[in-house]
Order: sequence, then C-alpha cells, then structure tokens
Amino acid sequence: MVHRPLRTASAVTLTVLALLAAALPAHADERPVVIRIYDIATGDAEGRAAALRLVAAMMADAGVTVDWRDCSRGGDAHPCRTVRGAHDLVVRIMPAYVPRAGETPREHDAEGDLHLGFAAVDPDGHSNVMATLYYDRVLHVARRAGLDASDLLGRAMAHEIGHLLLRVPGHNRSGLMRAIWTDAELTQNRRDDWTFTDAERLRLQLQVAARQVVFESD
Repeated sequence: MVHRPLRTASAVTLTVLALLAAALPAHADERPVVIRIYDIATGDAEGRAAALRLVAAMMADAGVTVDWRDCSRGGDAHPCRTVRGAHDLVVRIMPAYVPRAGETPREHDAEGDLHLGFAAVDPDGHSNVMATLYYDRVLHVARRAGLDASDLLGRAMAHEIGHLLLRVPGHNRSGLMRAIWTDAELTQNRRDDWTFTDAERLRLQLQVAARQVVFESD
C-alpha cells in the first residue's frame, strides 16, 4: 500500500516529462553540451581520456551528446585559448579535498562517507556551470574497492554533470544520481547503478533542449 502512491506519482512525472519532451523542436538535440575539463591533479592524459569516454557514453545513453574541450596540460585543447562560451560547463579535477572552515578532516572515512565531488546548483540555471572532483578521494575509494581510478572518476564526473544539467541539488534513491555508493556496488558494477533513471533521462533531454532555445535567442 505504501509503495502504490509512489509508483503512481512516478508514472505521472514520467508522463508529464514525456509530453513536454515531445513538444520540443525536432532539432533541439543537434547542439551538444560543451564541457571544458581542467585536470590539475592526475597528470595522466590516457586515464583522463578513458574517464571522458565513459562519461560521454553514460550521457549518450540518456540522449545527451557531450563535446569535450580538454583544457588540461597535455589535453588536446590545451591551453583553451578561445573564450569560454556563455553556456559551456566546466569540470575541475582538483588534487585534494580542502576541508571547510571548522571542518575536521578524517583519515579513515566510513564506506560511502566520502564526497568525491561537488556541483553548486542554481535551480534557475544562471550560475550552475562548474563541478569539482577531488582526485585524492577518487584514488582512495578506487583502491579500497579494487576499482580502476579512471572508471570511478568517470562515474563521479557523470554524477556531478548530472546535477548541473538536471539543476537539482538532491539525490535519487537509485541509479547514478543516488547519494551513497558502497564498495560492493562499485565492484559489482550493475548497469542500473550507473545509469540515469527514466525520469532523469527525460528531464535531461528537456533541460538540454531548453538550453538550445537559449542558444538560438542569444
């Protein structure tokens, strides 16, 4: 009984999003989402490229095309001489997490207790252009779970980009946008754990199409 209203609400949400998506211009998906990557942590162009390919595949699965600008040292677009477009997104890979004022750093965080990245989200979409990944934490969790660091970096990056495009700070109960990733989930590598939900896919397509309208009005 408890779950039935939740399923009904979910179905209504999907229906509304699907109707909105169907009303979008046919050419709304022609312009890819441009993302500038600034890796000042890994020093590993090959590993970074592998992570970017994984992110692109995860976004493509949701119907979103990504156009990367690798502005990292050694990246194919370094040093990104062109001016950043008004609608470009930015992803930074920082060497280490820096505790906020008054926060006590912990050496041995519990499983699922480490934030691998952060995206400041403005629901109105006026300033949510940048996400940050903490490479020390990515390495720590990857080693603990026995996972390739580039795979975990890609998943974390896709999660934060999801926040930027979905324009929602909260998390889902399942899929890529859930709040906690356990070591068991990381190693089991179930496909549903690393994809957007149906509702998120539709919302992503809707938001990207809305960006397209803004492009054309600029």
